[in-house]
Amino acid sequence: MNLNINIFSKFKNPTVIAAGIAVLLLIIGEMSAPGFASFPQIINMLTVASFLGIVAAGQNLVVLSGQGGIDLSVGKVVTLGAILGGAIANGMDSGIIVAFAAVIMATFFVGILNGIGVTLIGIPPLIMTLSMGIVVESISRFITGGLAVKGATPFMLKVVTGRFLGIPGIVYIWIIFAVIFILFQNNSRYGLSLYTMGSNSEAARLSGLNVKWIRILSYGLSSMLAGLAGFLYLGYLGSIYNISLGNKYNLSSVVAVVVGGVSLAGGKGGYLGVAVGCILLQFLESFLTVQSIPSWGREIIMGITLLVLLTAYARETKLRQ
Repeated sequence: MNLNINIFSKFKNPTVIAAGIAVLLLIIGEMSAPGFASFPQIINMLTVASFLGIVAAGQNLVVLSGQGGIDLSVGKVVTLGAILGGAIANGMDSGIIVAFAAVIMATFFVGILNGIGVTLIGIPPLIMTLSMGIVVESISRFITGGLAVKGATPFMLKVVTGRFLGIPGIVYIWIIFAVIFILFQNNSRYGLSLYTMGSNSEAARLSGLNVKWIRILSYGLSSMLAGLAGFLYLGYLGSIYNISLGNKYNLSSVVAVVVGGVSLAGGKGGYLGVAVGCILLQFLESFLTVQSIPSWGREIIMGITLLVLLTAYARETKLRQ
């Protein structure tokens, strides 16, 4: 009897549910469009999901911190990471280290400003991060001057798009990143503190945790990871022509976090589920594409998905309070 209950409880796990739906999409997609579940196509979908996976890792930290934490500037920061990295590297391998360091520091600073605005000044996360996104977009426009940024270096192109055993480098990068991130989140003092304060911020404060600075750091890491994703995205695209190329990650990173089982109330969830959520979202987008559903239709479906999940988690938040 207990064995049956344990098995049933596993099927209620968000990560298991997301993985099951992803497999189901592959099966249905293959039946409706032969080749959808082929190895090359799956690798292509995982390649695109890799960038979202890195962005969603940071979003995951902000949401876990609790108190309605959310970062809607990540899309603009992804674009900034690509543009700033490209402008500094200027297509030469000799400038890649300086470009990478500049992207990491600049985007981390953006996140720290987000965290200070939310935590110390008291600006609602939605307003603060959306406003910061506008500022970041203006900076990106200033850097480009309205012209394309052709800054991907040969080394970047080789690392991100070069294939080993038929799999692009970015997929290997994501796998390594995921392993390190999961270990960091589950074993570091910061990660454990994040779960504690996300579950009960006041109790965490009374236990001696510096709740405000942990939350500020979470926003800093969120922006930094978005910048990292943008830097890698430059290596995937080769050049940047679209100033709004990262905008899609604002909504999709939140949806991936929620689908992966991270509670919007904070303190519950993990990156493994988020990673599976990213894969599910990419499978869903590809499935809708092969069904000839236009981009606006796909966005409506993503929006409805998020709305349903937000409604479900709103009830959970009230129960926890």
